[in-house]
Parts: sequence; structure tokens; C-alpha cells
Amino acid sequence: MTSTAHPHGRPAGDACPYCGWPDRAEPFQVVSRHGTAAGHTVWTRCGCGSLQMRVVDAGGMNVVSRSRPAAEGATDVRSGVV
Repeated sequence: MTSTAHPHGRPAGDACPYCGWPDRAEPFQVVSRHGTAAGHTVWTRCGCGSLQMRVVDAGGMNVVSRSRPAAEGATDVRSGVV
């Protein structure tokens, strides 16, 4: 699959548009998980602090919504540094 670049030089598609971390890469922090008729809705937080809503079903995982990264001083889940 080919991805295109974000207008600000950041990756688009299967990576966070704010930090470039691949959506399927660890680590990410699971905030909550909810069962649905078709699979699961999983809320996660990227290493940069962006909150992501992921839909997991028979077709795989898709990030369907993202927030901006958390405010400066928030914990980086990749390093554990505050």
C-alpha cells in the first residue's frame, strides 16, 4: 500500500500525522476497549499524546478519529518520561 505525505511533511495513512509513529507499532496506551456487534472500539493514546479511536473488526484495525497531541509536559508512553 502506498501512502501520501501530509502537507507538513508528515506521513499520512497508516501513521500518526503528528509524530509519524506507525499506527500498528507498539507502544501505544490502551485507554478503553468496548465490545460492539461487529468487533471492538478501542481508544488509544499515541506516544505523542494523540488520542485515537480505533475500530477493530473482521477486516482488521482502522484508526477512525484522532485528536491533537497532548499538551506539553504530558507523559510520552514510549519512554515513560513526563
